[in-house]
Amino acid sequence: MTNGLAARLPLDLLRERNLRRLFAAQAASVLGSSMMPIALSFAVLEHGGGASGVGLVLGAQTAPLMIFLLAGGVLADRWGRRITMIGSDLVRAAIEITVVVILLTVGMPLGGFVAFAAVLSVAAAFFHPAFHGFVPEVVSGKRLQEANALGSTLNSVGSLLGPAVCGALVVWTDPAWVIAIDAGTFLVSALCLAGVRTSSAKNTAREGESFSQQLRHGWREFSSRTWLWSLLAYTSLATTFVMGPVTVLGITSVGGKENGAAQWGTVMAAQGVGSLLGGLVGMRVRFRRPLLASVFCTFGLGAFGALLALRAPVYLLVVGSLLSGAGFALLHILWTSSLQADVPSDAMSRVSAYDGVATVLSMTVGYWWAAPVAAEVGAAPLLWFGVVWTVASAAVMATLPQIRRSVPGAGKDGEDGVVPEPRERSTAH
Repeated sequence: MTNGLAARLPLDLLRERNLRRLFAAQAASVLGSSMMPIALSFAVLEHGGGASGVGLVLGAQTAPLMIFLLAGGVLADRWGRRITMIGSDLVRAAIEITVVVILLTVGMPLGGFVAFAAVLSVAAAFFHPAFHGFVPEVVSGKRLQEANALGSTLNSVGSLLGPAVCGALVVWTDPAWVIAIDAGTFLVSALCLAGVRTSSAKNTAREGESFSQQLRHGWREFSSRTWLWSLLAYTSLATTFVMGPVTVLGITSVGGKENGAAQWGTVMAAQGVGSLLGGLVGMRVRFRRPLLASVFCTFGLGAFGALLALRAPVYLLVVGSLLSGAGFALLHILWTSSLQADVPSDAMSRVSAYDGVATVLSMTVGYWWAAPVAAEVGAAPLLWFGVVWTVASAAVMATLPQIRRSVPGAGKDGEDGVVPEPRERSTAH
């Protein structure tokens, strides 16, 4: 049975040296990064920051990420994505090593933690757009979905293992040493990326353009594709109106403080398992209309919201959470593969940066507005609003020709490239 499963999964992708090294870099980075929120929180508490300090430090990562993502996209397209990612990894490793030394010697005030979190976020803003633009340089177009699905599965595994490993380490050692481990994962990532060789380098066709001109060029590539901005608007609003309230209000639906925390932890763990399943589906299932399929991937989240509004038993919430995680993982795979198949290579990082800004902003607003509105109208009505929004907005999206359109020859020979509108290739090489 194990051999049969291996035969059905695209593990042959890992025979390609470049892709193997890219995924090794991703796995190391995700494992370390998933440990950081817990390690950083305990470090703040140990140095007298308190619960409010933890919130301030974790929140300090949001604004720099939104502000610098667009700059990261421009510079990744301009300098070359591999160099940008390696630089981001090395900067983050150096910052974390410095902080570890400070924590283990003289200690750090709350302001230092805030600055540390903000600078880490700035460096991350340069990595993420570069990574999304780099994958198509390493993987052939017909296998983009499989590669993105394999990457999504690695992310899910790392996100599950990281917090568990960090929790065990914090019990036995100083949180500073966990931060040191994260610094080590950045060094491993940089080393793996240094071994990746592609034929592309930095884009030279637009070197004469200013930063603002290149930023505007990225916006034109983004806004000229109806499928792209409409689907991004759809998923962003789903994040704000559905995911935000579900995340913030969900714990109130699972009982009192003592049992509620454990039960909600189980429910959230199911979401991680669902993400793994979504990645496996993305590896094996080819969609003739992947954009339309991605629209309906939000129904799992809507079902989860309905179960929370009904105060369903925990075992049903586990099922809803699993469906939610699977749906959003598959949505991300289909979205990313479509983006990489249709956007010109020289603008890929800039366009993906707009996606990143919208995602971070919608999550922030969703977390911010849910509690005060629920205090006025009640949690259940707000959750039901999210359910209605999910169904109604999906129905509207399904009417758009750019979303329904399939690609001639899709599903043949394992190729399912998505080009909802005519591909506009740049002259850059």
